[in-house]
Amino acid sequence: AEAQAEKKAPEQVASKPVEPAREQPVTPEVPKNKEIEQYDKALASFKEGKLEEAIGAFRSFLKTYPKSSRADNAYFWIGESYMGLKQYEQAILAFQDVIKKYPKGNKAANALLRQAQAFLEIKDKTSAELLYKRIIKSYPGTNEAKLAQKKLETMK
Repeated sequence: AEAQAEKKAPEQVASKPVEPAREQPVTPEVPKNKEIEQYDKALASFKEGKLEEAIGAFRSFLKTYPKSSRADNAYFWIGESYMGLKQYEQAILAFQDVIKKYPKGNKAANALLRQAQAFLEIKDKTSAELLYKRIIKSYPGTNEAKLAQKKLETMK
C-alpha cells in the first residue's frame, strides 16, 4: 500500500501547479468580501442611527480601502451622518470630498444637493443658490436637477 502512495505522490505534485492557477482569480475576492463586509457594517451603523459610530466606521473603511469603488458612497454617508448630527459645516466638507474626488460618480449630484441643504441650515442662502444652479447646469434632466429647480423657486 505504501508503494502505491509513493507512486501517486509524484502525480499529485505534477497536477498541483494547475490548481493554484485555477484558484488565483478567487484569491483577490477574499479582500473584496472583507471590503464589502466593512462597508455594509458602517452603513448598518448609519441606518441604526449610530451616526458617530458610522462616521468612524466609514473613515476606517476609507483608510483601509482608499481606492474602493464604494469610496464616494462612504464619503457621502459621512456627510449624511454629519447632517443627522446637525454638524452642517462637517457635512459640507464631507460632501465636498464626494464632489471633488468623484465628480463623475453616482453620488456627485446628490452630494451637491445635500451640500446646498447644509448651507441653508447654516443660513447661507447665497452658497445654496449657487449650488442649486450648478446642479441644474452640470446634471440636466436628473432628479437632482429637478429638485434643485424646485428649491430655487421656493427661495425667491
